[in-house]
Amino acid sequence: MDTVPVIAEGLFTYRIGGSERVAVDLALEFKRRGYRVVCFAFHDADGPMRRQLEESGIRCLDMNYARFRGAFRRLAYLWNFWRMLRKEEISALHVHHTAALILCGIPAWLARVPKVVMTEHALQWRSRPKNRGPARHYCRYASEITVVEPAQAEYFHTELGVPAQRVHYVANGVRVANRTDERVARMRQELGIRDGVFAFFFVGRLDPLKDLGTLLQAFAALPAEVLHYSRLYLVGDGDERAPLEARRDTLKLGEHVTFLGARTDISEVLMAADAFVMSSISEGLPMVLLEAMAAGVPCVATAVGGIPQLLGSDRGLAVPARDPAGLARAMVAVARSADLRARLVANAMNHLRSNHALDAIADRYLELLGLAPRVADCGTAE
Repeated sequence: MDTVPVIAEGLFTYRIGGSERVAVDLALEFKRRGYRVVCFAFHDADGPMRRQLEESGIRCLDMNYARFRGAFRRLAYLWNFWRMLRKEEISALHVHHTAALILCGIPAWLARVPKVVMTEHALQWRSRPKNRGPARHYCRYASEITVVEPAQAEYFHTELGVPAQRVHYVANGVRVANRTDERVARMRQELGIRDGVFAFFFVGRLDPLKDLGTLLQAFAALPAEVLHYSRLYLVGDGDERAPLEARRDTLKLGEHVTFLGARTDISEVLMAADAFVMSSISEGLPMVLLEAMAAGVPCVATAVGGIPQLLGSDRGLAVPARDPAGLARAMVAVARSADLRARLVANAMNHLRSNHALDAIADRYLELLGLAPRVADCGTAE
């Protein structure tokens, strides 16, 4: 009988996103350490993240809530989730976002899953008072709760009544990429970026919370000589794409702004970037910002959530949200100064190695899941 513990990693969707990137990276790392891993998405049956997981040898399940219909859909889903946990003999369950506990908390409790860890990435939903009661109730089904930036922990303590010992700050983890001239040249050639072009990149969902209208407005406000040699590339997809394309045309940015669509090779795509920029109005600790820093790209981002702490001490430029003029000034500073870019990258790399190393972050999650750092340390055989 196979005695290797089974970890279930529950994504929100199989689409490209920050919490999905964290889930995939952890699933791959758990597998690398010898654990059996299964993945599923609460709100998807397929997508680029599923394909990446399956190509890496991780089995993915269809636990999409949307396929259940009728008056008793919630009950049917809970029953099916319980059956999955029992059939797969899940030893530990890791999910993302508080709302996930509504769909998995009771089944995990009934199936007697030893450890259920929920990671909260952002708290946009807390502005809706009607969410507080359900969140308070379902948080009791999590053995441990992690947050990706320290200030979030206070909300779980004071507003949801979660005991302090069950809430933990665990930063997002990332591997530092090997940025070489060859990789940079290859990706810029693939994307058609000419020599002499300064390439600003954004990566993420095309979603209202990313406030990409402000980014387009800031880009349009660059001084003429900077705009002449600059290009903006938006990597990702979402419901906002058509309105944003229309906004680009209204601003007469034409060939200066390119929509590249969704991609899974983000670490490679970022090799083409001269600077990374994001204009979000709400964030936790953006995984893509860490990925950009790890790819050796200087970063400009709005000062929301955990971003000011991440970019502090000269590791990046943080600007106020909804301020296109301020964002444009920061973009100009980065575009004009090679010395500034080099300094930001060097400081960011040192910070990542000390505080966001994926190996250490995976160790911490395995500890919270009640598991050893690797299967060999469990006294079990693969």
